Amino acid sequence: MSNRRKARRTGPHSSTMPPAIGALVDRLMLQDAAYFRQHPDARSYVRPFVPGEAWPYTVPPDPVEVEYMGPGLRRRRLGGGCEVIDFDTAKAKAA
Repeated sequence: MSNRRKARRTGPHSSTMPPAIGALVDRLMLQDAAYFRQHPDARSYVRPFVPGEAWPYTVPPDPVEVEYMGPGLRRRRLGGGCEVIDFDTAKAKAA
């Protein structure tokens, strides 16, 4: 389970992330991490927006810039100025 879902569940929002959205976000995090493993010299890349990845916010369906910030840490810049930091808990446990 991603930290993002845990933060939503314990954060100030009263609603919880639907399981389908959580699975979508987890899949996108794995795909983004795989991109940087396959392209070790890359610092960022742009991919299409996937509906639901900004839940619970509504953002324009602009392309998403994913930036490598360090081992297990990435920033997604979505439309409308929305930014999300993704942290791989597996990397943290291995360190």
